[in-house]
Amino acid sequence: MPESTFDIFSGASKTDAIWLEGVAGLSNARERMEQIAAEKPGQYFVFCVATSTIVIQIHTFKNTEVMSKTRSAA
Repeated sequence: MPESTFDIFSGASKTDAIWLEGVAGLSNARERMEQIAAEKPGQYFVFCVATSTIVIQIHTFKNTEVMSKTRSAA
């Protein structure tokens, strides 16, 4: 059975979300989102295609310190 697909977005989910890429597997999606956020600080989230929910959010600043990170039960 193939892994679930997750979409990575930049921006806020309800106002200015921009799709960046799709990734197979939640741990891969989290790792990729964190890589993107380290390269270009900002607000990002991972969206589960199967359940239509945001499963991880991250907000980084210029010094790339993670200020807030949430994960909902999947």
